[in-house]
Amino acid sequence: MSLRILGGHAKGRALQVPDSARPSGARVRKSLFDLLAARAPSGTFLDLHGGSGAIGLEAASRGYAVTLVEKDARAVRALETNARALDLRARILRGDAEALLPRLGQFDVVFSDPPYEANIPALTQKLLGSGVVGPGGLLICQHPDRTQLPPHEGYSHEVREYGSNSLTLYWRAAPEALSPEGTGPESPNPTADLS
Repeated sequence: MSLRILGGHAKGRALQVPDSARPSGARVRKSLFDLLAARAPSGTFLDLHGGSGAIGLEAASRGYAVTLVEKDARAVRALETNARALDLRARILRGDAEALLPRLGQFDVVFSDPPYEANIPALTQKLLGSGVVGPGGLLICQHPDRTQLPPHEGYSHEVREYGSNSLTLYWRAAPEALSPEGTGPESPNPTADLS
């Protein structure tokens, strides 16, 4: 199976997809990156379940600084092969996303599309509480439409549906939005760290 990069400098190039992967469909990918182009067009990008690379390598093609996490050895090899073949810069880490979470740092955009048999609401709450989404950043969770993800304090959230798949978007408040009244981006002493 192969699928194609939709945009950026590798647009139209094919990705080889391992049998173990369940890549996001073209409609979901296009909608996701159209939204990011309007609201988070650059920065650091973490794909927690790299799989086929349909999301993470798409982000790399569009200029994000990308880290992909994947525990399946065959998928890791495919990601490395695809990144080399398409001349895409991406950091690829083999391991379990939850186990690696404390060591990953903060990102502007975090994408989570775990196996659909996972406890996605519990994983989402762990991600939201972990600090992996930087201030002003975005967590995007792909999940079956029958699974509902709850709101989380400090984040605004919205749901977008695409057939049997949904994307739940969590926007973390930026520091100036959380600062005491009278402070903000122009203030000489804005709140520096809210994580």
